[in-house]
Amino acid sequence: MCNVPLEVRDRETELMETHVTLPKWLDDYIFNKLGAKYCRSNSDMTVIDWDKSDMLNYLGTYFPRSYAEARCIIDNYLKQNPATYRDKETISILDFGCGTGGEIIGLITVLSERLPHLNSIKISPIDGNRHALELLDRVIEESRKHFKFHIDCISSPVYIEDFYDLRILNSVLKGEYDIIISFKAICEFVTRQQFEKKNAYEHIASALFPKLSKGGLFLLVDVTTYNGVSKEWLPMMLDRGLVNAKLIASEKNDGYGQPFIVTHSHKINDISKIAWRLVSK
Repeated sequence: MCNVPLEVRDRETELMETHVTLPKWLDDYIFNKLGAKYCRSNSDMTVIDWDKSDMLNYLGTYFPRSYAEARCIIDNYLKQNPATYRDKETISILDFGCGTGGEIIGLITVLSERLPHLNSIKISPIDGNRHALELLDRVIEESRKHFKFHIDCISSPVYIEDFYDLRILNSVLKGEYDIIISFKAICEFVTRQQFEKKNAYEHIASALFPKLSKGGLFLLVDVTTYNGVSKEWLPMMLDRGLVNAKLIASEKNDGYGQPFIVTHSHKINDISKIAWRLVSK
């Protein structure tokens, strides 16, 4: 765990790089090969129900944003904590609610730049939308051509109806993970009222954190909006959920939202605003 005082690290996160350009190979692949479309939506989304056409819109709009967010947050953390994973040759990653996997590619891009001894990554992405997983699998296959290390990725279609179904994770997820991430996925459980009036962040964090290996990183990212179903600002709900799960964020954005900017062939300076909390073990 990082030993720098939290108030100092908060000031340091203000200096992180927050503007990213999508790599040319990735831009060309998702837009020209897969047919992704840029189509922004400001409503409370429930992506799990989307069809293939909807997911191509998601791929062209929110995949690049998640790529930028993950790349910037993890890069800043490894820059401030250079000993983290420094000598590791293999890293395992779990992505809960992975969607099309923008955050995964952003994360492994940083790992490829920061960890010279890394020669293998094992990725376990789970999501309830099969169209998203199909696109993710194709992006991962293409990414193997652009990274020097071996990438082992086995995606799992897991549909969680309510908090009782979280027990399914114990049968699907084996062992521990060096990095666990969830990007803009838990808000869907809130919108769909799948956990009734229970705090979705609390129950999902409580289910996932025990699967984190010693010295690992647990990163929760979500949108900053006021949720029309829960009648609450999601960052406040996220913070309360972590407190109830007895987890303390070692790093987080200042306030309740941080802007990140991504540029790609279909949009210059696309801005997303997120709340993120990073817990180390």
